[in-house]
Amino acid sequence: MIEEYNTARKSGKKESKAKQADGDNPCLPALDDMVSNADTLKQQALGLMEIPVEMIAGTKTHARQNAFAPDFMPLLEPDSEFAAKWSSLYKAQINEGFNDPIKVYEYLHRFYVQEGNKRVSVSKFLDMPTIMADVTRIIPSPDVMKEHPEYAEFLEFYKVSGIYSIECGFAGAYTEIAELLGLDLENTWPEDVCASLRSAFWRFSVVYRELASKMPDLPVGDAFLIYLRIYIKDALRDQPKEVVTKRVLRIRKEFLTENNEDRVDLVESSDKALGAGSLIKKTGSIVGKVIPPLSYTTKHPLKAASIYTDKSTDSRWTADHEQGRMRLEKTYDGLVVTRAYEQCAAGSEAFEAAAADAASWGADAVFTTSPSQINDALRAAIEYKDIKFLNCSVNLAHQAVRTYDAKLYEAKFLAGLAAGAASAADGTHKIGYCSDDPIYGTIAAVNAFAIGAAMTDPLVKIYLEWESKPDVDWWWKIVDSGVHVISAIDSKHSVDGSDAYGLCYVEKCAPGEGNDLSGTCQITNLASPIYKWGQLYEIIVKTMIDGVYHADPVDKKDQATNYWWGIDSGAVDIVLSEHLSSYTKHLILALRHSIADGTFSPFGGELRSQEGLVRSEDDAPLTSRDIILMDWLNENIIGEIPPIDALTDEAKTTVKFSGVDKTRSGPKRGTS
Repeated sequence: MIEEYNTARKSGKKESKAKQADGDNPCLPALDDMVSNADTLKQQALGLMEIPVEMIAGTKTHARQNAFAPDFMPLLEPDSEFAAKWSSLYKAQINEGFNDPIKVYEYLHRFYVQEGNKRVSVSKFLDMPTIMADVTRIIPSPDVMKEHPEYAEFLEFYKVSGIYSIECGFAGAYTEIAELLGLDLENTWPEDVCASLRSAFWRFSVVYRELASKMPDLPVGDAFLIYLRIYIKDALRDQPKEVVTKRVLRIRKEFLTENNEDRVDLVESSDKALGAGSLIKKTGSIVGKVIPPLSYTTKHPLKAASIYTDKSTDSRWTADHEQGRMRLEKTYDGLVVTRAYEQCAAGSEAFEAAAADAASWGADAVFTTSPSQINDALRAAIEYKDIKFLNCSVNLAHQAVRTYDAKLYEAKFLAGLAAGAASAADGTHKIGYCSDDPIYGTIAAVNAFAIGAAMTDPLVKIYLEWESKPDVDWWWKIVDSGVHVISAIDSKHSVDGSDAYGLCYVEKCAPGEGNDLSGTCQITNLASPIYKWGQLYEIIVKTMIDGVYHADPVDKKDQATNYWWGIDSGAVDIVLSEHLSSYTKHLILALRHSIADGTFSPFGGELRSQEGLVRSEDDAPLTSRDIILMDWLNENIIGEIPPIDALTDEAKTTVKFSGVDKTRSGPKRGTS
């Protein structure tokens, strides 16, 4: 068996020289050298188990490390006693397998060998997937655990599943795997589910590694999670290798996007989206030749479907999008026809049925209107690859699904100017603010409003409440506290008959004399920040009609496309009432113009949060990504960003996908 030893040694010497040339340790890593206090840390005996050979990273002590290259291949001379024992173990493994388990320590999802280094070397030489081991876990110190939240979550995952092989590189991944399976990280999983998950991961990892030259350098566990998101319905079944291979190749772009540090191409101007069309018309460039405009006519119109989570009569959000859909159809007058599907919640059979029906109808585009539907839209986009799927969200990164949203914070800033003027006039210097879900972009709207209010009333305090918190009557909580100026829900579409929308001035009155549902409050609407979804849909659909949806020359490789448009594109605006003074209106309209032409930002100048300075006057301005990812509240806000556990079940579903970091422990997707 000396020939096999020489082959292994040759490989080891090559690896050792390569490491040395790179300035790295040419020998096997030793845990004791890496973690000086390993023996003083808390240890947990896990007992006998099969462990993945690829996760064995080194030896426990440095006594044997010079005998092996970093990849565990041997380095000692072929006439040594070491070589003879290695060859004997090789023969034993070939003939009957190893009889005794090795002894290892596990630290941060890697194994370090105390006894059995040569058996590990033989196993790696033979490409064995697993080996029996007696495992002792070394629990990292609290400081190290804080630096590795993904490992802390893995410990929870391992406790309920007993699975070591799935290693994910970011916090929230294991939580998402559990949720995809309809489980959690608190209760022990059924053994049949664990066995199926192990097998599914093994099948996937074999294929993914075989296709390594076509795939990004992405942790296999992270890639497997993307695979599960799309194929969860049957991914755990015993799939033939050719099926798994076909699927992995089909979603290759999703892996590339996930591996891209700058995952999202944020398209912040409608002119940018339409720019490729102008380029084609003016220059007849190669873009136009490769992707010619499609010939839509009234006989062969573009077909666009909208899939809603709720009924338009039950949801202000859905009603606003439904109004946008109807405007889209009216604007194009037969060139575009639309269809709507209601009550298609995330993960429901209703969504699948709607997507299938839209495909049968011949839809060219499908708009999904909630961040919670992103995985459903992704699955449908992969299945119906000739349809353009979009999702109303921002900062979610998928190449197969584009996202769109509006910069509500711009209109909210303008509403804040009006609110501050009103609170200064009544002398209370208090404003109530009701927000919906703490998701990407929402915190920016809250902060922009607070900044605008402080510009017209420097003494103002904003009292923040959340509609998405259960068992909290935000309206009466604010009104009963003596606050008159209230920023309510941003939609005129009332599902309960209330006039409480936009920016209001509220006064209590005698029963029956008010215009709210109780008849005890007189509501005067001052201003209304509004989404103009119809305008946004018109712009997106125009890129499809012009044939430039996929032809924008500024598109970047391996990035998701997020449309995030503001006042300049007409996707968001503010309506001012006659109850505002002409002076306040003049100020608002002047700053509206400055925002639209890009000469003013609500987040310019010094910024202070509840915790202190965020940005000094001389610092670089906040980027759009800084604004999207805000997880702090302005200094004049009284309130907090609620954690996910404090929200309604419906809100939790949305926040899991699109919540800011302070709200969730779930997956960090997008531009974080």
